[in-house]
Amino acid sequence: MKQLIFIWLFLICSLMSAKADELDRNINMERKKGTVYELLNRVSERSGMLFIYEKGVVNNDQRATIAAGVYTLRDAILQITGEKDLQLKVIDNHVLLYKEHTVASVSLPVLIADSLFSTKTIEGYVRERLTREAIPYCSILLEGTGVGTVTNSDGKFSLKIPDSLSRARISITHIGYLSRTLSLDVFSEGKPDIYLEPATIQLQDVVVRYVPAQKIVREMLDHRYQNYSKDPVYLTSFYREGVEYGGHFVSLTEAVCKIYKSGFDSFEDDQVKLLKMRHVQNPRYPDSLLVKVQAGVRTSLILDIIKHLPDFLTPERDHVFTFTRVGMEHIDSGMVHVVTFEQKVGIKDPLFTGTLYINADNWALLKAEFEINPLYIRQVGPNYVIRKSKSLDIEAQKIGYTISYQPWKEHYWIQHVRGDLHFKIKRKKSLFWSSKPLTVYFDMATCAIDDKDVKHFPNKERLSTGRIFSQTPFGYDADFWERFNTIPPEEQLTKTIAKLLLNIEEHP
Repeated sequence: MKQLIFIWLFLICSLMSAKADELDRNINMERKKGTVYELLNRVSERSGMLFIYEKGVVNNDQRATIAAGVYTLRDAILQITGEKDLQLKVIDNHVLLYKEHTVASVSLPVLIADSLFSTKTIEGYVRERLTREAIPYCSILLEGTGVGTVTNSDGKFSLKIPDSLSRARISITHIGYLSRTLSLDVFSEGKPDIYLEPATIQLQDVVVRYVPAQKIVREMLDHRYQNYSKDPVYLTSFYREGVEYGGHFVSLTEAVCKIYKSGFDSFEDDQVKLLKMRHVQNPRYPDSLLVKVQAGVRTSLILDIIKHLPDFLTPERDHVFTFTRVGMEHIDSGMVHVVTFEQKVGIKDPLFTGTLYINADNWALLKAEFEINPLYIRQVGPNYVIRKSKSLDIEAQKIGYTISYQPWKEHYWIQHVRGDLHFKIKRKKSLFWSSKPLTVYFDMATCAIDDKDVKHFPNKERLSTGRIFSQTPFGYDADFWERFNTIPPEEQLTKTIAKLLLNIEEHP
């Protein structure tokens, strides 16, 4: 027994020593000037190590110089950053950069004592490595589980992880980028920026063969029975809808729902059970002055285009749309066909135009982006209005949607639905032509999937999805919200809401 303990301790010490030795590994550097970010990227190329750090720990835009020579990985990092108190930790093939004095300000894991499970929260930002711009709507998933979320338009994500999954690894994917798989230890020192590499296709390694776009779409439809489940599951989903008018915040409604998700070929409707909800309304814009347009949970469910085939995926409408294969892109470890579609010349109806991303290996639809044809967008305004003031005219400017699917247990499930609806509002009988923009957006993201003992909800527990969602009665429960993975709101909107809430409290 003592011998086994000794061997175990020896192995641990060896692993720790190996990680420490990685920082002492020598690399050759040429003389180079640039920003800290550019020079760290050069170190990555020479060492094969990637860097993770929280915003503010390192000044990416600071100018730096490194002389030609042989450096240890540690010395190269410290010389480039100029931060003498920088701490380094090797995790897999990543180097975590942090400062001791910032650890106290880092959000520590939150334990929910009164819940059935304990959780910790990780947060971060996903950016493109070349441009450093945020990458919105990345899939963030704990490998081998149904737990996940997506990044918001700022590239930010927040993921709550049950303690039972604390050893899982996090997978970050987005079409057109190389996926990243990280240890959860990477998030131990704060909210790091995580960079994805744009995927490139090495033509000499790829056998290129012509596949007609129409055939790709038909193969996708034919393979639905293999790629999507006929059995129902429960989805725990986060829903948000917001309204802005004239560039000002009007309202924000967020909810956590449990969805009875019927099989893709079932004729029964999906059922929704509202768990919790919160709503903020700007008192300057009462409901009577505004327009209610088609958003809501029902719209999000109908946008599962595998279950509810739209016109552009209905074989009987092949004569209406033109499909074009524009190339291939990389996602995860495989390739996807990129197919665009638009209505044929001579058809004047306001139909959808957009892009489909279809897995080249198994023909699964991974993502769809589409919008009402801009040439005919003005025809559809009234069709999207549920209610409006009689004193207002409304004109559609842009109506677009994004839908993505994620694999889980041998099948693909709806992962994220996003809608962006832009209108122009004009008051009738005004002396001068003046209009203001109205923007309505909504998200529905799957946070967890469960296929155990799936049953219909009792009638009294079902949410009526046909009603205006923001007017659904609810009671706010702060403790409840801490237990769920959500899409963090955009930073600017967060600040706006915080100020608005303060204003409401001071002027009830």
